[in-house]
Amino acid sequence: MSKLLVIGFSFGYLALLFGVAYAAERRSAARKSLVANPYVYALSMAVYCTAWTFYGSVGRAATSGLEFVGIYLGPTLLAPVWWLLLRKIIRISRQQRLTSIADFLSARYGKSAALGALVTVVYVLGVVPYIALQIKAIAASFDILTRPLGSLGGALPGTGAAANSALYTTVALAFFTIIFGVRSIETTERHEGMVLAVALESLVKLAAFLAAAVFVVWGLFGGLADVFDHAAARPALGRLFTLQGAGTTGGQWATLLLLGASAIVLLPRQFQVAVVENVDEDHLRKAMWLFPLYLIVINLLVLPLALRRWSSSTFSTTAT
Repeated sequence: MSKLLVIGFSFGYLALLFGVAYAAERRSAARKSLVANPYVYALSMAVYCTAWTFYGSVGRAATSGLEFVGIYLGPTLLAPVWWLLLRKIIRISRQQRLTSIADFLSARYGKSAALGALVTVVYVLGVVPYIALQIKAIAASFDILTRPLGSLGGALPGTGAAANSALYTTVALAFFTIIFGVRSIETTERHEGMVLAVALESLVKLAAFLAAAVFVVWGLFGGLADVFDHAAARPALGRLFTLQGAGTTGGQWATLLLLGASAIVLLPRQFQVAVVENVDEDHLRKAMWLFPLYLIVINLLVLPLALRRWSSSTFSTTAT
């Protein structure tokens, strides 16, 4: 695909996000909020599925079977208790004007400045490589889309054109964050433009996954029955899609579930959208079932993509 075409679509998408965020900010200033809606709130929580979701989930499913489900099953299992747990966190944060995990933990333990500083340092050290991973996913996607058809070579993500695309992506995201995230000196102010843009992105991600899955199932295979026939004909693939997967132990499953359940509240971006940006705690009633449903649909769409990737790698290995 032409680089100019990809860049054009990218700028068009960025313009759409800027337009949506700007409209939300204008409506918020006029006291006609666009995000005071339980569906927008639930979709904004789907920021849990990042740019790396496609590569990470599909890759883990193709190599470790159902192990990838643990990261999404944890939040799903925790969702029924949000009305007790998350609602309490929202109330405490609102009463004490808390805007981050560091503030929250510090306030709960005697307003300890030392604890707040320690948590902040830990989060900064953890989030920098995490953000780098998301940018790498975007750069890799750009490299793949602009690479000539049939070419398996080319620049690796992080070199050449891919490195440039990563730099431009970082600048664009930083600019968006400044405009709609941190331009105000009032830390407790909600960022409705950012929230609406995130909710729109969640729909785009779901649509992209659905389009890719439909293409694989009915474009590369002959339908769902054909996909399962290909899977059933390969015992090694069948082994991957059992609870033991590619050697996943019970302890590893428990760890994945715990990490997933914790991440839905403890990740900085999740605390921001779920707690700080919450405009009505009653919206949790909708998010308790809509967000898990979103995760379930994403995971169902991962499977045919993983099967295709596994089959392709198998065929190439056999051919060599």
